Amino acid sequence: MAAAQQTSSWSWTKILIGSALTLVLIGAVYKLFGGPRQDVMTKGQIEADSLRTVLRETQKELNAAEQKAAKKDLTPPLTLEQQQAKLEKELRNKEMKAPLKYLSLDYEHTYRWFAGKEEFYGNIYNNAEYATFMNFEIRVTFLSETKTALDSKVYTHYKYLEPGEQIPFKFQSSSPSGYRYHRVELIRAIPYSPSREEYEGGEE
Repeated sequence: MAAAQQTSSWSWTKILIGSALTLVLIGAVYKLFGGPRQDVMTKGQIEADSLRTVLRETQKELNAAEQKAAKKDLTPPLTLEQQQAKLEKELRNKEMKAPLKYLSLDYEHTYRWFAGKEEFYGNIYNNAEYATFMNFEIRVTFLSETKTALDSKVYTHYKYLEPGEQIPFKFQSSSPSGYRYHRVELIRAIPYSPSREEYEGGEE
């Protein structure tokens, strides 16, 4: 009776051990073949993925540039007359920004005994091609024997001066005592604008 019980106990032990081994084997096989995997990227795969990303971005930029270039300009081309007018306007604006660059003067001097004043007269020249100027400010400076400035006065010549033309000017001025030399120079002029004339004319 005791021998039979010992044999039965040993059988159950073998069954339990076998079952445990079977479970261990099944778990190992599942982990090896059926379990979740973690992807491991090699250096070559990383570089290839980066290259594909760069290529995609480059292709997007090229497509955007092509779409932009494909848009048609609906503005009609300028005629020769319009191109010429545009060029003249640009040159005129350039000249109007720097009047003194295109203006010059020459003068002569005499003393008027009856008036007791110095008289200066000459011409102002407009060397611009398109711009017209007006309201010319001429400054005379009186100098001592040592070329020291003793006094200066500004006279405005209210005239228009068209491109390539010249206009005369003349003015008289009293001089300080001790004056030996003088200097006459054009210091300012205003660009002529038709819109300015229309506005001022409307105010009268």
